[in-house]
Amino acid sequence: MDPLNTSGPTSGAAEAQKLDMILVTGVTGAGKSYFINQLAGREVVEEGRDLKSCTQKCRMIPLSVGASKCLLIDTPGFDDTHRSDSEILAEIAQLLAVQYKSGIKLKGIIYIHRISDIKYTGSAVNTFEIFRRLCGDEALGNVMLVTSHWNKVTRSEGSDRERQLRSDFWSYMLMRGSKLSRFHGDRDSARGLVSQILMNDPVVLALQREIIDQGLDLNKTEAGSYVGKGLGDRQDRYQSELRTIKGRLAEPQVSPQEKRQLEQDRDKAINHLAAQENQAQILGQNVQSQVAQKTKWKRNLFARTVAATIPVCLEIMASLIGFDGLFDFESWLGFDEY
Repeated sequence: MDPLNTSGPTSGAAEAQKLDMILVTGVTGAGKSYFINQLAGREVVEEGRDLKSCTQKCRMIPLSVGASKCLLIDTPGFDDTHRSDSEILAEIAQLLAVQYKSGIKLKGIIYIHRISDIKYTGSAVNTFEIFRRLCGDEALGNVMLVTSHWNKVTRSEGSDRERQLRSDFWSYMLMRGSKLSRFHGDRDSARGLVSQILMNDPVVLALQREIIDQGLDLNKTEAGSYVGKGLGDRQDRYQSELRTIKGRLAEPQVSPQEKRQLEQDRDKAINHLAAQENQAQILGQNVQSQVAQKTKWKRNLFARTVAATIPVCLEIMASLIGFDGLFDFESWLGFDEY
């Protein structure tokens, strides 16, 4: 039995009803990891101490919230200091593909934004646009737009910025059902927000419909095409720089010192182009095929066992992000009781 196929009477669909999933997103430094630690009541993920990204890969955090078993996915910001937007989107897409095919219920998405930010920066706009396209209009009712860092502003400053977010940057999503909420930095606030999301009906994101139902390559999806457009613009810029540098190097009057500098600039431009081409290859992948290839050994292993379907799918998700073998999902879900 393919553990990613939950159709049929022995699919484990009943097992999927035991588990809810929430995606946590936002720019680097918004407080995603801090939010999750407050929710857990202890440090379950490392927190960044500055604006450099601490969450370099997606992380799975199994938690119990009231009577609910909840799997939180802590995601890197698309302005990550270590990885490209293409890599991060591909990783999120693979996790969402497994979740969707397994029947695990995605209850909502939390997008965290610092209320202390005076301006809505370019990186914030980029992250938010990818996020909005990943969700799609039909899923916006399951989105919670959460402001953080309220302890760093006065009540008046925070209220003014919140009004600007409501009337300007977030108005499109709010008009389509998204909720605007505040995270006050403590456990009660975090649990209250998550409890609201757990009351939602399950949702299917646009990215999931595109890569699973329609079988699109990542660069053909709305989120992927947006990332790809920025990638194409950078490729054009580096190619233009490279042509200019090569033209200068061909000039006979270039001094030895200037030549050395131009050669260094040329090498940098070549490296930048190679990186952009690698990102283009990542975006050109078929997510379903990539997931099948990466997890083939694990699916073959579990096909020879009688393990419950949902723990198997969680193990597959974990293997995609290096979380493999670090948590006993079957015991946590209570399958040892049946």
